[in-house]
Amino acid sequence: MADFLDEYLPESLRGFPFTSSPRWSTTITAVASGQEQRNKNWKHPLHRFSAPEAIRCHDQIEDVKDHWMVVGGPFLTFPIRDPLDFSSGRLLLPDVEPTLFSTDATLGIGDGTNKEFQLVKTYTRGVLSYSRKITLPVVDSVIVGMNALDPSTSNPTLPGGPYTWDVERQSGIVTFDHAPSTGVIVTAGFLFDVRVRFEADDSFDGIVQSYRVDGFADLTFVEVRPCGPGVSE
Repeated sequence: MADFLDEYLPESLRGFPFTSSPRWSTTITAVASGQEQRNKNWKHPLHRFSAPEAIRCHDQIEDVKDHWMVVGGPFLTFPIRDPLDFSSGRLLLPDVEPTLFSTDATLGIGDGTNKEFQLVKTYTRGVLSYSRKITLPVVDSVIVGMNALDPSTSNPTLPGGPYTWDVERQSGIVTFDHAPSTGVIVTAGFLFDVRVRFEADDSFDGIVQSYRVDGFADLTFVEVRPCGPGVSE
């Protein structure tokens, strides 16, 4: 996408432990009886990332300035890893890569026609679940399963096999060379990033002022929903 630069923050900043929080938009109206009416405005949350005191030396100021100038402040988005949620599987510790399995996430079931499957991560609590569309997978981390088998498995073990596939970085769509046979369960394991931007046009000014006064400065980024269908969700 034209507004996205697929470059991480400089290494001196990437190593700092960011905290993340998924934020929803909910309209809550109190009625005369004292009860509430609640309206969920977004289908999906947006994350906010902060790294308190991330900048502690002049070299880091220079690194931030380089990135700031290239992305035009809040104009271009770029990828960041959420230390608390960046894998198809459950994390054992923040910012520590878990072992990936091709059965981590279910993408769909073959119908003999569809060749494209969206990467998703599903969160479950009791009988309820939430499915999150993954649009910035780490491409070389993605492993795909079909009926819990490697797609390259030949017939008759895997109906319609063998299959080849690829995954697109900015959409998170897995595309097979031919449509999976009806009933084949498509799954995947993967790491992923989040699309973010600087908060505002004067964010760098705040960073420099804080550093001059306190000898350190915080970094804050906000998630941006990709342009296209569903941007209002």
